Amino acid sequence: MGTFKPDMGRECPYCGAPMTWIPMRWFGRGTFACEKCGEFPDLRPRAWISPDALSPPGPPPIAAADTRPRVLMIDDSTAERDLYALMLERDVQVLTASRGSEGLAIAQTERPDAIVLDVMMPEMNGWEVCRRLKSNPATASIPVVMLTAQDEPNLMDEAARNGAATLLTKPCPVEKLTSVLTSAISQSPQR
Repeated sequence: MGTFKPDMGRECPYCGAPMTWIPMRWFGRGTFACEKCGEFPDLRPRAWISPDALSPPGPPPIAAADTRPRVLMIDDSTAERDLYALMLERDVQVLTASRGSEGLAIAQTERPDAIVLDVMMPEMNGWEVCRRLKSNPATASIPVVMLTAQDEPNLMDEAARNGAATLLTKPCPVEKLTSVLTSAISQSPQR
Protein backbone atom coordinates (compact mmCIF):
# COMPACT_ATOMS: atom_id res chain seq x y z
CA MET A 1 0.00 0.00 0.00
CA GLY A 2 2.81 2.46 0.69
CA THR A 3 4.62 2.23 -2.67
CA PHE A 4 3.28 4.28 -5.56
CA LYS A 5 2.92 2.65 -8.94
CA PRO A 6 1.67 4.87 -11.79
CA ASP A 7 -1.11 2.48 -12.82
CA MET A 8 -2.14 1.44 -9.30
CA GLY A 9 -5.67 2.45 -8.32
CA ARG A 10 -6.74 3.42 -11.79
CA GLU A 11 -8.63 0.22 -12.59
CA CYS A 12 -12.13 -0.54 -11.36
CA PRO A 13 -12.06 -3.29 -8.74
CA TYR A 14 -15.20 -4.84 -10.31
CA CYS A 15 -14.81 -4.66 -14.08
CA GLY A 16 -11.16 -3.65 -14.54
CA ALA A 17 -12.04 -0.57 -16.64
CA PRO A 18 -9.96 2.59 -16.18
CA MET A 19 -11.14 4.90 -13.40
CA THR A 20 -10.82 8.65 -13.16
CA TRP A 21 -10.30 10.81 -10.06
CA ILE A 22 -12.94 13.52 -9.46
CA PRO A 23 -11.46 15.78 -6.75
CA MET A 24 -14.50 17.89 -5.76
CA ARG A 25 -17.18 15.18 -5.48
CA TRP A 26 -18.54 13.71 -2.25
CA PHE A 27 -18.43 16.88 -0.14
CA GLY A 28 -14.99 17.89 -1.34
CA ARG A 29 -13.35 14.58 -0.42
CA GLY A 30 -13.08 13.41 -4.03
CA THR A 31 -13.90 10.04 -5.51
CA PHE A 32 -12.79 7.54 -8.08
CA ALA A 33 -15.31 6.88 -10.85
CA CYS A 34 -15.72 4.04 -13.32
CA GLU A 35 -17.86 4.68 -16.39
CA LYS A 36 -19.51 1.27 -16.01
CA CYS A 37 -19.73 0.74 -12.23
CA GLY A 38 -20.11 4.26 -10.82
CA GLU A 39 -18.30 6.12 -8.08
CA PHE A 40 -16.18 4.72 -5.25
CA PRO A 41 -16.13 7.33 -2.45
CA ASP A 42 -14.77 4.80 0.03
CA LEU A 43 -11.48 4.40 -1.87
CA ARG A 44 -8.86 6.61 -0.27
CA PRO A 45 -6.39 7.63 -2.97
CA ARG A 46 -3.82 9.38 -0.78
CA ALA A 47 -2.86 6.07 0.86
CA TRP A 48 -1.75 4.52 -2.41
CA ILE A 49 -1.49 7.21 -5.06
CA SER A 50 1.06 10.01 -5.27
CA PRO A 51 -0.48 13.48 -4.80
CA ASP A 52 1.18 14.44 -8.11
CA ALA A 53 -0.95 11.86 -9.91
CA LEU A 54 -4.18 13.38 -8.59
CA SER A 55 -3.74 16.90 -9.89
CA PRO A 56 -2.76 18.19 -13.31
CA PRO A 57 0.64 19.85 -13.66
CA GLY A 58 0.78 23.62 -13.27
CA PRO A 59 -1.14 25.97 -11.01
CA PRO A 60 -4.40 24.67 -9.58
CA PRO A 61 -7.48 25.78 -11.49
CA ILE A 62 -9.36 28.74 -10.07
CA ALA A 63 -12.71 27.54 -8.80
CA ALA A 64 -15.75 29.49 -9.89
CA ALA A 65 -17.73 31.09 -7.10
CA ASP A 66 -20.42 28.75 -5.86
CA THR A 67 -23.72 30.62 -6.13
CA ARG A 68 -25.93 27.81 -4.83
CA PRO A 69 -27.86 28.64 -1.65
CA ARG A 70 -26.36 27.31 1.58
CA VAL A 71 -28.54 24.99 3.67
CA LEU A 72 -27.72 23.78 7.18
CA MET A 73 -28.90 20.21 7.86
CA ILE A 74 -29.27 19.49 11.61
CA ASP A 75 -29.99 15.83 12.35
CA ASP A 76 -28.56 13.44 14.95
CA SER A 77 -28.74 10.51 12.51
CA THR A 78 -25.52 10.44 10.51
CA ALA A 79 -27.09 8.21 7.85
CA GLU A 80 -30.12 10.47 7.30
CA ARG A 81 -28.09 13.67 7.49
CA ASP A 82 -25.57 12.40 4.92
CA LEU A 83 -28.28 10.94 2.67
CA TYR A 84 -30.27 14.18 2.50
CA ALA A 85 -27.06 16.20 2.11
CA LEU A 86 -25.99 14.00 -0.79
CA MET A 87 -29.40 14.24 -2.46
CA LEU A 88 -29.46 18.04 -2.08
CA GLU A 89 -25.84 18.62 -3.14
CA ARG A 90 -26.72 19.25 -6.80
CA ASP A 91 -28.94 22.24 -5.93
CA VAL A 92 -27.53 23.64 -2.67
CA GLN A 93 -24.33 23.81 -0.63
CA VAL A 94 -24.94 21.69 2.45
CA LEU A 95 -23.54 22.35 5.92
CA THR A 96 -24.25 19.71 8.54
CA ALA A 97 -24.58 19.49 12.31
CA SER A 98 -25.22 16.39 14.42
CA ARG A 99 -26.85 18.09 17.42
CA GLY A 100 -28.85 21.18 18.22
CA SER A 101 -26.10 23.11 20.02
CA GLU A 102 -23.70 22.55 17.11
CA GLY A 103 -26.40 23.67 14.66
CA LEU A 104 -27.06 26.85 16.64
CA ALA A 105 -23.35 27.73 16.58
CA ILE A 106 -23.04 27.07 12.84
CA ALA A 107 -26.20 29.07 12.08
CA GLN A 108 -24.82 32.01 14.09
CA THR A 109 -21.43 32.06 12.34
CA GLU A 110 -22.27 30.83 8.82
CA ARG A 111 -25.71 32.41 8.34
CA PRO A 112 -27.08 29.77 5.93
CA ASP A 113 -29.92 30.62 3.54
CA ALA A 114 -32.16 27.94 5.14
CA ILE A 115 -32.08 25.25 7.82
CA VAL A 116 -33.50 21.71 7.66
CA LEU A 117 -34.06 20.59 11.24
CA ASP A 118 -34.92 17.17 12.64
CA VAL A 119 -37.52 17.21 15.43
CA MET A 120 -36.44 14.20 17.51
CA MET A 121 -32.86 14.71 18.75
CA PRO A 122 -31.13 14.02 22.09
CA GLU A 123 -30.02 16.85 24.42
CA MET A 124 -32.10 19.52 22.67
CA ASN A 125 -35.02 18.62 20.42
CA GLY A 126 -35.77 20.39 17.16
CA TRP A 127 -38.56 22.50 18.64
CA GLU A 128 -36.17 24.04 21.17
CA VAL A 129 -33.51 24.59 18.49
CA CYS A 130 -36.10 26.33 16.31
CA ARG A 131 -37.25 28.55 19.21
CA ARG A 132 -33.65 29.56 19.91
CA LEU A 133 -32.97 30.29 16.25
CA LYS A 134 -36.07 32.47 16.02
CA SER A 135 -35.32 34.33 19.27
CA ASN A 136 -31.79 35.26 18.17
CA PRO A 137 -31.76 38.42 15.98
CA ALA A 138 -28.76 37.05 14.03
CA THR A 139 -30.64 33.90 12.95
CA ALA A 140 -34.32 34.87 13.25
CA SER A 141 -34.79 35.56 9.52
CA ILE A 142 -33.35 32.19 8.40
CA PRO A 143 -36.22 29.96 7.20
CA VAL A 144 -36.44 26.66 9.11
CA VAL A 145 -37.95 23.53 7.56
CA MET A 146 -38.74 20.91 10.20
CA LEU A 147 -38.26 17.29 9.11
CA THR A 148 -39.70 14.45 11.21
CA ALA A 149 -40.61 10.79 11.14
CA GLN A 150 -43.50 11.52 13.53
CA ASP A 151 -47.00 11.47 12.11
CA GLU A 152 -49.27 13.40 14.44
CA PRO A 153 -52.05 15.78 13.36
CA ASN A 154 -50.90 18.73 15.52
CA LEU A 155 -47.28 18.83 14.31
CA MET A 156 -47.90 21.47 11.63
CA ASP A 157 -49.40 23.76 14.29
CA GLU A 158 -46.43 23.06 16.55
CA ALA A 159 -44.04 23.98 13.72
CA ALA A 160 -45.86 27.28 13.15
CA ARG A 161 -45.89 28.07 16.91
CA ASN A 162 -42.11 27.60 17.04
CA GLY A 163 -41.44 29.78 13.98
CA ALA A 164 -40.74 27.12 11.35
CA ALA A 165 -41.64 27.82 7.73
CA THR A 166 -43.15 24.35 7.37
CA LEU A 167 -42.92 20.72 8.46
CA LEU A 168 -42.21 17.73 6.21
CA THR A 169 -42.49 14.03 7.04
CA LYS A 170 -39.61 11.57 6.59
CA PRO A 171 -38.92 9.97 4.27
CA CYS A 172 -39.27 13.12 2.20
CA PRO A 173 -38.64 12.95 -1.57
CA VAL A 174 -35.70 15.18 -2.48
CA GLU A 175 -37.79 16.96 -5.12
CA LYS A 176 -40.30 18.03 -2.48
CA LEU A 177 -37.60 19.09 -0.02
CA THR A 178 -35.79 21.06 -2.76
CA SER A 179 -39.03 22.75 -3.80
CA VAL A 180 -39.88 23.73 -0.22
CA LEU A 181 -36.34 25.03 0.38
CA THR A 182 -36.36 27.04 -2.85
CA SER A 183 -39.69 28.62 -1.93
CA ALA A 184 -38.63 29.37 1.66
CA ILE A 185 -35.32 30.89 0.55
CA SER A 186 -36.97 33.08 -2.13
CA GLN A 187 -39.46 34.42 0.43
CA SER A 188 -36.81 35.05 3.09
CA PRO A 189 -36.06 38.69 3.94
CA GLN A 190 -32.34 37.90 4.26
CA ARG A 191 -32.00 37.01 0.55
